[in-house]
Amino acid sequence: MGGEVTELPNCYIFIDESGNYDFSPNGTKYWVLTSLITEDLHPGLLEFYDLKHELIDLGTDIEYFHAPEDRQAVRDKVFNIIQRLSNLRVDSLIVDKTKVAPGIRPLHRFYPLMVENLLRYPLDPRGIDIQSYETVFIFFDRAVSARNQQQALVAAVKQYLARHLKGVNYHITMHSSASHHYLQMVDYLSRAIYVKWERNETRPYSQIYHHIKSEFPIFENGSIAYY
Repeated sequence: MGGEVTELPNCYIFIDESGNYDFSPNGTKYWVLTSLITEDLHPGLLEFYDLKHELIDLGTDIEYFHAPEDRQAVRDKVFNIIQRLSNLRVDSLIVDKTKVAPGIRPLHRFYPLMVENLLRYPLDPRGIDIQSYETVFIFFDRAVSARNQQQALVAAVKQYLARHLKGVNYHITMHSSASHHYLQMVDYLSRAIYVKWERNETRPYSQIYHHIKSEFPIFENGSIAYY
């Protein structure tokens, strides 16, 4: 008798950015790129659904959760849900935009460099064993604004996967964040890390810190501020 065939799990990677792409004193000081990785998409699903309808029952017309726009009372409840989950791996790249040399600011140079430095932590052999998965799915929010940046981000991830995930099945998926609770979750996680660096606001960060496996301020040791 032959042995049973073990079905491999899938890996789900959700990527989000916080801050803006404005390299000037008028822009945000920091730009943050965050990935959320999980094997199991069920945790948090019912909690997000129940919270949405609890808020609707109370008179708040809310379609989905979006950290920059949600009221503080709503954000507190969402972070309470995320805090209790145990299936998340979060990695984040922190960019002090004042230290980004002009030569690497163009989209076709900036995004590949940032993606390389974000994903090398979780997808390095010392991170997760990517070969142990049947298929890797990478999700992005299909945002209406900042389309050029979004296209550059997706292209950079495709370049990275083509170089580093040879022999691994993967799919790039772009959905509205309203359709997926984990896209909403990575938005919240990225926002918590971003406001810690941008505003020294640490309360949301303290709730999700235990999920973070790497937090890399890529230009921390840079000595030149370009503006």
